[in-house]
Amino acid sequence: MTPSHPEVPPPRQKQTLFEYPPLKEVPICFAVTVCTMAYAWYGVYRASQQFEWSIGDYGIWSSPPIIGNLTGPLMKDVSNWEWSRWSPFALSYLPVFFGHFLVFNIGSAILPESAFIPIYTLCSIAAVAYNFTPFLVAVSMAQGTVVFLTAMYAKKTWAVWLSALPVLYVSMHETNSLSDDPFLIFTFLSYSMIHYISYCLEHLKGESRKEDDTILKRYLRMMFFAFYQPYLFSLIVLYPDFERQLRERKTRQRNWLDCAWSGVRIAFWWWLMEASLHFLYHEAILKNAPYLYSLPKDQFVALGMAMGIFFHLKYAVIFGLPTLFAKLDNMDPLPGPICLIRVTLYSKVWREFDRGLYQFFKTYIFIPICAPTFSLPRKIFGVFISYGFVLLWHGFYHHNIVWIGLNILALFIEMGSKAIYTIESVRKWREANLSDVAFRRILAWCHILPFAIGLYSNFYFLGGSDVGAAFVQRFLIEETITFRWPFLLIISLGWFHANTAMEVDRLKSLEKSKKEKSN
Repeated sequence: MTPSHPEVPPPRQKQTLFEYPPLKEVPICFAVTVCTMAYAWYGVYRASQQFEWSIGDYGIWSSPPIIGNLTGPLMKDVSNWEWSRWSPFALSYLPVFFGHFLVFNIGSAILPESAFIPIYTLCSIAAVAYNFTPFLVAVSMAQGTVVFLTAMYAKKTWAVWLSALPVLYVSMHETNSLSDDPFLIFTFLSYSMIHYISYCLEHLKGESRKEDDTILKRYLRMMFFAFYQPYLFSLIVLYPDFERQLRERKTRQRNWLDCAWSGVRIAFWWWLMEASLHFLYHEAILKNAPYLYSLPKDQFVALGMAMGIFFHLKYAVIFGLPTLFAKLDNMDPLPGPICLIRVTLYSKVWREFDRGLYQFFKTYIFIPICAPTFSLPRKIFGVFISYGFVLLWHGFYHHNIVWIGLNILALFIEMGSKAIYTIESVRKWREANLSDVAFRRILAWCHILPFAIGLYSNFYFLGGSDVGAAFVQRFLIEETITFRWPFLLIISLGWFHANTAMEVDRLKSLEKSKKEKSN
């Protein structure tokens, strides 16, 4: 028997408050946005070519991949710790992924499930132990066992969280006590804990498989879920979704063309990022305060753009590689991260960048807190607790605290604006006095405030406290508060960019509607 639990209503369909109408000046908006981006990248290139490397900067002599014979050795910016560590690791891990592909697909085809599941799980654990050290695998399994036994015997949701969160906190903040290489902790240990939590919470809701009718079978299923290679790290997948994908893969037609195209795109972006770091040194410049503060304002601001785009491309590859192998298994992984260039409202970033993390805190934190009434106080409390988990996930450090705080502020501005527009008298006044086109133009100006807050939050998140403070000093204090012309120029460009982002959303919405009608 499963323990009783309060019924949680399914997620409600969001009401569309306002559909963006077409705008005749959209081609101008696109042109201004493209020209602005091109000029910004030129500014990053100029700043990079004038940058003089010195002791303490993170750079190495290296030949760009593929084009190295043409360029010869160049200085490569290796300041981005995550990418510089992930890229060689991922290359070395490719044999494991290919081995997984053979074992998983051949084994599941020729062996009964009772034999295949334990064999695959043991093979995967052995591969992880070889690449992440046996000690970390033992730590992970010990953590999972504690959470599992808590769920089986305490049978309380709060007990599962209580058994997991302190361990997750220690893993993210006391990494040196577990490994000399924090990368291994962040890449493997934290993700395995997320999957243990998902399995155990779903079991308490009665969502574990009926055929797993013993403690041993449930424990094995949890380990199989946690050590399924494409979802082992980088990607967060909820347990019910994992089981759904396993069921559907048996009847769904495998799309080899999509797999091939995904592989080509990942390889291209991987190569482009590795090659670009030999010419564009935005990460190293951001860490060199004297040079950073000496740059002209146009080059300085362009570095913020480069930092955000590099972050998106980095995760397009980091998420994309395991996604590719999940597709090769005929699974149905979540789409990749949304392109940050076409975003002005950062609520969309939370929903569509790390989609797995968003689903996790929405399903297990936000909705349970807000249900059943979804009243405003519950929503506000749910936002704070959800973002508190995200902060725990990334670490309670100053730059992350500022990042989360500014994101909450931007989200409340967005939520408050939407709440005002849902007031019937406000909506009717707008419809009577402002055309849809005029309202869209006004909305583009309104998007700039939460967008700017989101940008400053990302400067702290991606660059750290010193980089965030540099943008606050050099642009917010020196240009924005004083209403100098660079600020006026930036917000004008922001209006064109907001309309460009709106138009992309409008076109995607039309495309989605056409697909739904055709189906």
